[in-house]
Amino acid sequence: MTMIDCIFTGDIMPGARVIEETPDPGLQAQFRKADLVVGNLECPVVSAAPKAMDLRKIPLWSHELNARVLDSFGFTHVGLNNNHIFDLFEPGLDETMRLLHDRGIRGFGIEYKGFSQYCHTTMHGVTLGMAAVNWVEARFSGHLFKDLAQLHVGSLKKKCDFLIMFLHWGDDHNIFVNRDQQEAGRWLIDQGADLVIGHHPHVPQGYEVYKGKYIFYSLGNFIFTPREEYEDLPYDIRYEDGRENVLFQRAECKIGLYVRVLFDSASYRVVDIRPVYRTGTLPAALPGELQFFVDELMERMNDQVRQSIYEWNETERRKILARYTLPFILKHPVFWPVFFKKASIEKVSGFVSQGRIVSRWKK
Repeated sequence: MTMIDCIFTGDIMPGARVIEETPDPGLQAQFRKADLVVGNLECPVVSAAPKAMDLRKIPLWSHELNARVLDSFGFTHVGLNNNHIFDLFEPGLDETMRLLHDRGIRGFGIEYKGFSQYCHTTMHGVTLGMAAVNWVEARFSGHLFKDLAQLHVGSLKKKCDFLIMFLHWGDDHNIFVNRDQQEAGRWLIDQGADLVIGHHPHVPQGYEVYKGKYIFYSLGNFIFTPREEYEDLPYDIRYEDGRENVLFQRAECKIGLYVRVLFDSASYRVVDIRPVYRTGTLPAALPGELQFFVDELMERMNDQVRQSIYEWNETERRKILARYTLPFILKHPVFWPVFFKKASIEKVSGFVSQGRIVSRWKK
C-alpha cells in the first residue's frame, strides 16, 4: 500500500544575515525523500532591509537569499500563523507570498490574499488537511486568522481524511507544557483533529498519545538565527533582544525535533521522532556526546506531560528568571528600569491572558 511520507519540524527563522553554513548532507537527504515537509515560518522573507517594521516587539525578518535553505531541505508547506509573520506589515507579507509562490512552497495558516488558514493536499488517494492557530501576541496579527472557537475543527475534518492542527503556543524557553496547552491539545483531538503539532517555545516539549492520536506540544527550533543586530532599535527591544540571546545559548534551545509520519487511507504511524542540533543557524545530526542529555530531557518532558504536572512549568519559569534573566540584568544597569517595569505588568497580564485563552477555545 502506498503511503504519504511526511516530515514535520518546528520554527524556521533564517535571519537577516545571509547564511554561509552548509546543510548537513545526511539530514538533507533524509528530508528530500519525504513527500511533504512542513514547518513554521517564523518571519517574513524579503529582498532588502525593511523600511517599516513593528517596533512593539523584537521584529524578525529574513533575507530572500536565505530562502534557499527551505529548498535544500525540501520544504513543501510552511505555516504562517505565528507572532512574527506580520512584523513587516502588508509589504512583508506580500513579498513573502511572492517568494514562496516562486519556489513552489505552499503557505497556509492565515487569511490574506492568496493564503488561507486551512489547506489540503491529496496524494495516493489520501487527503491531508492542515490548519494553524496562533496564541502568542495574537493582538499583532489576530485579524489574519480565526481562533479555535471560530474555526470549527469538526467541519474542517469533514473536508479531509486526516486533519493536522498546528498550534503556536506555550511559554518561551520552557521545556514543560502549561495547562492550556494540554487541555486544548486534547480538546482538538476530541473535536476531530488527528495530529497536533506545536511550536513557539524555542525549546522542545513533551508529547503524548491521546485516544490513539499524537500531540507534539513543541518541536523547538529547526532553522534559527538568534543573534541579530538591533542596536538602532528602541530601548525596550534591545532589552528583550539581549535577554533572549542569553537564553538561546542554553543547550535546550539548540535542540529541535522533527517527526516523520506515514499516512495511508485508514491510519497513520509515527515512525521517527528525531533530535537535531544547531551550533549556528542550520540543524545537523545530534552529536553523540549529547545523546544521554537528550534522552534524559525527553524522559523528563514526557513524564511531565503524562502526569500533567503543571507546577513544573512554573518551577522552570522561575529557574530561567533566576539563572539567566536576572544575571543578565545585573550586568547591564541600563536595562534595570525596563525590567522592573515589565516585571510588574507581566505578572498581572499573565493571569489575564491565561483566562482569556481558556475562554476563547471553550466557547
